[in-house]
Parts: sequence; C-alpha cells; structure tokens
Amino acid sequence: MTSEPSLTRRSTLKATTAATGAACALALMGCAPSAADIRSKGKTPAEIPTGGTPHQVGKLSELPVGTTAAATAGNVEVMLFRPDETTILAYTDICTHAGCKVAPNGEDFKCPCHSSIFKGSDGTVVSGPAKAALPRYAAAIDGEWITVSV
Repeated sequence: MTSEPSLTRRSTLKATTAATGAACALALMGCAPSAADIRSKGKTPAEIPTGGTPHQVGKLSELPVGTTAAATAGNVEVMLFRPDETTILAYTDICTHAGCKVAPNGEDFKCPCHSSIFKGSDGTVVSGPAKAALPRYAAAIDGEWITVSV
C-alpha cells in the first residue's frame, strides 16, 4: 500500500496563488500592445509616410499656433501640434513606453499612465520612462481644414 501525501491548507493556498498569479499575468499581457503594434500606428519621425488617405480632422481656426489637440483621421486617433501659421504636425496617440493613450498638454503631449512627456514640435521624449519619439503621420493645411494622411 502506498501512501499519498495529503493536501495541507498551506500547499493548496500556494498552488492556488501561483495559478491565479499566472492567469493574471497572461491576461495583462493581452492588454499591452507589442512594439510592432505601436510601430504599426505610425512611422518614426524619419519615416513620415507620404501616402495614405488624407482625412479632414478639424478646422484650422480650432487649433491656435502653439497648441496641441486630439483628433481622428478615418478610424485612427492622432495628436496634433501647430508650431506656426503654416505647419501642422500629427503623431500617433499611442505612448511608445507601454501603449497608453497620450493626451494634449499645452505645447506637448503627456501620457497619463506613467507621465512620459513628448514635445509637440518633434514628438521626442522630454521626460518619463518612454525612450522613443512618437511616430508621425503626414499632415497638411488644406484651405480652412487640417488633413492627416493615414
């Protein structure tokens, strides 16, 4: 006759805790975008796309010089910055650190998750855990409209 070890409350609790922790980790991995997902939202500043479909995202009069705003181009959410009277810059709204949505913050963009701050003028990181600049989209002024190509 072989004796089987009995389950103690402690061993059952350890096994349950480990299984729950593993399940939570797997669930959270599904929430975080991969680096490929972040890159697919736009191009790096050196690779601003020249193609894509232009979408009107707002009136030029609604974005004063030196300000930032959020907009939607087709089904892609973007961040806008207007550095001067003749220029509009558009960036992805996905933080390059952990994939959270960045938001307008004066002349910059700020990630509410971990407080990374990106320059509106070129998308580079000012502070925070993010290391890479926000990818850019092609943007233009078309009469009284702002257009972004995605």
